[in-house]
Amino acid sequence: MMAFIVNSALGAGLRFEPSATLSDAKAALDHADALSRRGMRKIMIRNTETGEVFDERALRELVQAAGKQK
Repeated sequence: MMAFIVNSALGAGLRFEPSATLSDAKAALDHADALSRRGMRKIMIRNTETGEVFDERALRELVQAAGKQK
């Protein structure tokens, strides 16, 4: 099972939200979107299976590209 860890912070040295582990890319993007609406700006999403780290935009593009291939 693939999982994605989402971390966020307003910026260096500022408050942060605890990370969340989510079961799929769509759930990770939804969580990242919610964090963004609450003012978080440094949102990073890590695929725990591959170790790849994405920002919200890069993961959204990857998910959209995968959806077009199906």
